[in-house]
Amino acid sequence: MLGAAGSVGLPGGALAADTAATGQDATTVVQPYAAPARPGVRYNSTGRAITLTVPAKDGANYLGDVPLTIQADDTLELPTRRTLQLLGLVLDPNFFSTLEDSLGTRATITPADLLPSGITLSYDPQTLELNFQIPAERRLARSVIVSPLDRERLGEVVRAADVSGYLNIRGTFDYVHAGGNEGFAAPLFLLDGATRIGGVVAESEAIWQPGVDGVDFQRLGSRLVYDDQENLIRWTAGDLQTIARGFQNAPDIAGISIFRSYSVLQPQQIIRPRGDRSFRLDRPSSVEVEINGQVVRRLQLNPGVYDLRDFPFTQGANNIRLSVLDDSGRSEVLNFNLFLDQTQLAKGLSEFGLYAGVKAPLGLRGPRYSDDYIVSGYYRRGLSDYLTLGVNAQFDKDSRLLGTEAVVATAVGTFATNLAVSDIDGLGTGFGGTLTFQRLIQRSDGQADTLNLFVETRSKKFGPVASFFIDNPYDFELGGGYSHAFTNQVYAGVDARYSHGRGTQPDLHSYRLNAGYRISPTASLTGDVRYEKDSRGDRVGAFLSLTIRFGRYTTARADYETRDNRTRLSFQTLKGQGVGSYNITADIDRSDVASGFNFNGNYIANRAELGLTHFGSFTDDFGHRTGQRTSFRLGTSLAFADGAFSIGRPIYDSFAIVSPHKTLKGANITLDPTPFGFTANSGTLGAATHSSLSSYADRTITVDAPNAPAGTDLGQGSFKLFPSYRSGYHLTVGSEYGVTALGTMTDIDGETVALVTGNAFELAHPERPPVTVFTNRQGRFGATGLAPGKWRVEMLDTKKSVFEIDIPDNGENIVRLGELTPVRN
Repeated sequence: MLGAAGSVGLPGGALAADTAATGQDATTVVQPYAAPARPGVRYNSTGRAITLTVPAKDGANYLGDVPLTIQADDTLELPTRRTLQLLGLVLDPNFFSTLEDSLGTRATITPADLLPSGITLSYDPQTLELNFQIPAERRLARSVIVSPLDRERLGEVVRAADVSGYLNIRGTFDYVHAGGNEGFAAPLFLLDGATRIGGVVAESEAIWQPGVDGVDFQRLGSRLVYDDQENLIRWTAGDLQTIARGFQNAPDIAGISIFRSYSVLQPQQIIRPRGDRSFRLDRPSSVEVEINGQVVRRLQLNPGVYDLRDFPFTQGANNIRLSVLDDSGRSEVLNFNLFLDQTQLAKGLSEFGLYAGVKAPLGLRGPRYSDDYIVSGYYRRGLSDYLTLGVNAQFDKDSRLLGTEAVVATAVGTFATNLAVSDIDGLGTGFGGTLTFQRLIQRSDGQADTLNLFVETRSKKFGPVASFFIDNPYDFELGGGYSHAFTNQVYAGVDARYSHGRGTQPDLHSYRLNAGYRISPTASLTGDVRYEKDSRGDRVGAFLSLTIRFGRYTTARADYETRDNRTRLSFQTLKGQGVGSYNITADIDRSDVASGFNFNGNYIANRAELGLTHFGSFTDDFGHRTGQRTSFRLGTSLAFADGAFSIGRPIYDSFAIVSPHKTLKGANITLDPTPFGFTANSGTLGAATHSSLSSYADRTITVDAPNAPAGTDLGQGSFKLFPSYRSGYHLTVGSEYGVTALGTMTDIDGETVALVTGNAFELAHPERPPVTVFTNRQGRFGATGLAPGKWRVEMLDTKKSVFEIDIPDNGENIVRLGELTPVRN
């Protein structure tokens, strides 16, 4: 079996050539052995080479599948051609050409071959993933690379179902202990689903809350989606999911849109970015605010639009992370960076979005379609590998906004700017602009420093379209940050922010010094000291955090903040992978003004996701309860594809229904089995749902049937997929071609047909490749891979004997034919 997770050798595992797939002979490995990081742990203890097909990643970016061979001594190899093909997607062209010249003549390579170039490999046998670790200077300069849809893949991909669809049902059942109507609340169900017919997808989302007073059903949105893969354009009609750039907002529009993006689209958002620094919540939610890696506040917010300026504790922050859990049980993370999006496009590439229709704000029962037109759009293009320019515009009958953006990569760093002019009836014309600078400073010792600077200004009358209230309290804002890594264990940084108030609005100051120290491989200490000045006066505060890891999957953390003497203890752990896995998080905090306790646990079942959450808030040191709620969550899906039906965990994009062939006689099918768990199994319902396939990304699903009858043919044991948006598959494990025929052959003269090979052809399907037949000295043969029906067997003996056999359809995997005589010689 494969061993536990860990690193191999040079910091990671290497890959090996799949000789069956590449047609190459076995080769001599440069590095004969690379021991796992944990002594005594083996990747491969079978005594023979194991070949797997695993996903290769660049961080979180999926590159493609790679054949991986783990030799009996734990040595890992990978095919050179496939490896270079994937690296070519992310490496600087000049460096890639050098690497290709150096390694291109080899059949296989190892981590040692890539190490001189600064590229290392990490292999995690628990997730069966390979990760490239590539130095920044070896990459294309912050450019988006388009992975061609027709790139060479490992074998043919399975065709998706012509008709498929699914419905996700996520339910929440609450008991309110305090802070509202005590007792059991009405259950809440979030419904979302999609149906794909050919290349068109119909999708919709809704909320159903039976038993409540008033409206109990609310449709959130519905639309038709068609992806033109050849031109990389998405067409949408219906309730649009508007994307904003620069100073734009993201209004609710019903109409038509065309969209191109080289990144993965994010479906089913519960936090809807409104452009700039605003977001909208559609449901009552618990929001945890993390600033520069520190959890500073947990809030209960009602539906509405919120601006980050509503949170005074974010002054001076560079990176803001909001973790949201709404009352239907959905969770999502939204990141805000006070610097512009500095993503560049390679020369000749373009991204755009155009959304046109009428305003359709969300009402009690669903979108409310008005007669007010609105148009929003943007266009970005890489004029060179160092310069990306863009324009954006929005307008309705009462307001207009026109903006430009630019990203320039230079030897000293990356500059980005965003300029916009607005014109609002009854208010006038306004102007807004932002300029940022980012630089990564690589040092010879392998460490790196980062420098960020920004300045922003907005005139008093500047605002986006469809704005009911304009509030720009500051003439300008400027700030920046610098971080420095002294060693692998110690780093420090400083950031500052200054906002100049308009009119009587007071100026804001915020300055912070932070540092971190890695005490040991399992413990780290971070902290900061802050100075703030605003309308409430001067304040000095400090924050200290200690994190300790107990094993690979369990962490405890203790935080202390001088503001209100706030202390927080938290614990999180996870166990397993796939079905049967679970994760638990819990924290307790107190301050001079309040205290609280929170618990969240999730369990992954074969056909559902289960969760239990408890949220409690108290006055003082756990005195009077101000709010306390316990929630049970359940998420499941109903799916169909080409006549097959299955129940499984919620589906996020594309899916596959996997069922056993009748020859397996109801044997349990396991998906993606590993020594640490599996994704799903067919069980008593006879079909398994693989619910986590991403569109436009290669994926291999491996299957096993450990309790299948002896001699059962499972086929190739894996399926290679390239899903389209919201597509479904029906995959069948096993086939009729799993019958083994036994017998004895004699020629036309009655002599034994001994030590001869031949071929068996299926008469009903002559296009199929023949099955090879062997005989021993006594003329006995065994032919495997046959199916019920008539077969013609042509032997290569001196008399060219030909036999015809009939395989009965009786469900047996082994058929004994006795003595065969030829139909002719």
